[in-house]
Amino acid sequence: MNSAVSDTIRMARILCILLLVYAHAQPYQPGVPESLLSPMGLIHFLRQLLGHTSVPLLSLISGYLLARTLSARPFMDELGNKWVSLIVPLVLWNLITIAKVYLESGLETAPAVHEWPNAVLAISAPPAMMPLYFLRDAFVCFLISPALIFLARKLPGTAAAALLLNALLNMDGVLFINSAIPLFYFAGCVLLVHKVPIPTHALPWKPVWAAGLAMVLLSVVAYHMPSEPGVSEPSSVADAAVDIALRAAGCVVFWSVASKLVNSRAGGLLLPFEPMAFFTFCAHGMAAGLWWIAIDRLGYAEITPVFLSYFVLSPLLALIACVAAVWCIRRVAPGGLSLLMGGRIPNQQQMASMFKPLGHKHLARTTGV
Repeated sequence: MNSAVSDTIRMARILCILLLVYAHAQPYQPGVPESLLSPMGLIHFLRQLLGHTSVPLLSLISGYLLARTLSARPFMDELGNKWVSLIVPLVLWNLITIAKVYLESGLETAPAVHEWPNAVLAISAPPAMMPLYFLRDAFVCFLISPALIFLARKLPGTAAAALLLNALLNMDGVLFINSAIPLFYFAGCVLLVHKVPIPTHALPWKPVWAAGLAMVLLSVVAYHMPSEPGVSEPSSVADAAVDIALRAAGCVVFWSVASKLVNSRAGGLLLPFEPMAFFTFCAHGMAAGLWWIAIDRLGYAEITPVFLSYFVLSPLLALIACVAAVWCIRRVAPGGLSLLMGGRIPNQQQMASMFKPLGHKHLARTTGV
């Protein structure tokens, strides 16, 4: 993989995970806002436009990187790495969430016995920390990746059509929490297997602008077919079609944005935080929530300029909290931090670069997988 593709992937990873904060940041409002022109309507629109559409590119990148890894490493050798990098953090973060809810409820609220498998491992439903179902689905994608890579090589069109149909109709039952994830994961496998050139400079502007326009229009359409806050699986075929089209457009737009950021001043400030991507993905709900709790306790949660400002700044606020948390945990319990981050614990140079950005200087990769 050339350095331009590698750097763009790293930029896309931190960009998309920061934008994901919008999908789960407060405030929430029961039901649907009366108007998209209202403050809550704007939040609803941005949540859909920037939050929910950022995840599919992560799925596509995961498929691309895994197909690349398995082209040089046996599946069974990689199995242990995926267990540590996906399942161990899934379990630990869900246990932390369960403990947090239990303590906040005054030692009264805990999952029933039959709810623990899903709460911790997301066996057939989203876990205690809802966004982490992605780790569970990513692990399932890994388990079937030999078949996906074979199909990507032999029957890419047929397999893509089947996965699209599955995403529309949710025919896999409980195999995937979100049936769209294997579709985008497979797309990444196809790109690698067929050695499709990955554009990193001067992307054609017409497809990018068309995708951007589609994102805006489809986000408005999604306003009339809303799902519950934070729930990404649509409830009907029409919802699913809009959802998948919106996510596909997001892949084009966010990759284009990432490719432009790589060689920009803003990108030089953002890229040093890429080693924080996984921790931020896992902890973003709690990290952003800490700021919201403070705003609520101070009595400002109902003031429109305050909650709008909080929502717009929530990715930055979550990142600040996550960097502070990693810095502290790294000093007192580096082994525990490594488990929480799936072996991706930042090294000293990377931590220092977050406080003193290195601009365009190439950064050392995160320790571990």
